Amino acid sequence: MSVACASGRRLAAARRVVAAVSLLLAPGAARSETETAVWRLSGVSGAMALDPMRSYAVLASEATVARPEWRRVVEILCAKYEAEVVLYPAGQPEQALPGLRRLFPNYACFVEPPETCGRGFVLAIHRLTRRLDDDPYGDLLWGILTGYTADDAVRVAALREPLIIRRGATSMGPDLLQRLDAGFATNENAPTDFWRKPAGSAGAAYRAVAPDAAHALAQAFREMPVDVFYTSGHATERDWQIAYNLPGGAVVHERGALCTVSADTTRHPFASPNPKVYLPVGNCLIGHIDTRDCLATAWLHSGGVAQMIGYTAVTFYGYMGWGTGLLFEDGRLTLSEAFFLNNQSLLHQMEQRFPHALQTQPGAEDYRSVDSFRQRHAVRARDELGLLWDRDAVAFYGDPAWTARYPAESSAAEVALTRQGERWTLTATVRRAGVWEDPKWGGRPLAVLLPVRLRDIANVACEPAGAALVTDRFALLPVAGRRKTGARYTLTFTAR
Repeated sequence: MSVACASGRRLAAARRVVAAVSLLLAPGAARSETETAVWRLSGVSGAMALDPMRSYAVLASEATVARPEWRRVVEILCAKYEAEVVLYPAGQPEQALPGLRRLFPNYACFVEPPETCGRGFVLAIHRLTRRLDDDPYGDLLWGILTGYTADDAVRVAALREPLIIRRGATSMGPDLLQRLDAGFATNENAPTDFWRKPAGSAGAAYRAVAPDAAHALAQAFREMPVDVFYTSGHATERDWQIAYNLPGGAVVHERGALCTVSADTTRHPFASPNPKVYLPVGNCLIGHIDTRDCLATAWLHSGGVAQMIGYTAVTFYGYMGWGTGLLFEDGRLTLSEAFFLNNQSLLHQMEQRFPHALQTQPGAEDYRSVDSFRQRHAVRARDELGLLWDRDAVAFYGDPAWTARYPAESSAAEVALTRQGERWTLTATVRRAGVWEDPKWGGRPLAVLLPVRLRDIANVACEPAGAALVTDRFALLPVAGRRKTGARYTLTFTAR
């Protein structure tokens, strides 16, 4: 463990396996008292603070690698990252813990067919990846690589070119389109609203569509490649309703193919094969792969989705969904970094306010009812219930080291990390005024992945004062409320 606060087996078919993990700087390596290093963590060069090369583990069950089509996915990742493979018995990913502790990688990708990727698997991965050391926080960035077919996972595994978000779609009106080069939007509160912003145009054009936006949405996906898609409203493993509590059509699936259906039952098939990320930030159950043929696998198959988050249960609190979107949209973090760091922010909230809840381990069946969940685990406070519910119930699908991010120049803060000997300083300077808070759940700390793994962390202090956190992997600087351009926030600590 290294944390401080202020208030397998090898796969023979792999091309190359590496027993030793190489970080940018090995933990505990000697540094002189005057040695200085500086990392700029707001530009493109700082978007991925952790290096995946030779610090990437591919995990799969023995049954999975026995299937040639899924073993191919493992082999592609091994060649891409010079990764080592850790195998575990079918249905027992927790048995991979010794191998992960030996490697202590920056990234872990779990390769599994969809039939084994249900809610229980997601819960197990969250908990497994917090157990590499003895603090309660996550120890690596992880993702689950699956698909309707193994070829879907092969496509994602083979991606190398970063995705910079410039075109997008959303179910929450036209606001997102203002910051993008092109895109389209529906309105979950008004099912006949539709906006489209062609490339090169100054703004989004509105039109009313009848009987609802289902046909326009399918047509837009067919005609305009987008890089990101956001949704909220009602959803299940089988469908997403375009309008919230109103008849307004839906996106459905059949045998891995996507389709919209209007309120009059007219169907509009569509495919959108270009690489994109999907953030159903306010949707229930879309992240739950309960069978091979479900909405998540359809997006991975015919929707071109390379990374997505999603609730494996209903969502009523939303910390993990909306919070991941909030951190991602800032432009400083990749999607996998935003997912990881938002989860660490949630864990920090629990440690500060409900430390006893950190040891609670709900089972997959507990998520069938919020009321029974509350009673079974004797949860009284709403925030405690919401944080515990969200902690392990949201999945991340895709290669966690693949880069998908907004343009770095859009970031709200310039962030720099300086080391002089064993003294570290993290500074954040505000680039644009605004409110540094989620409007519903309050402030999110400024979260930073550390470019090296630290130990012996001590003397943590921050200005302005607040509940800062530094672990061997990341730092959280409490920044909330209204910010002014030029305002400066500083976190200092010592570490080796």
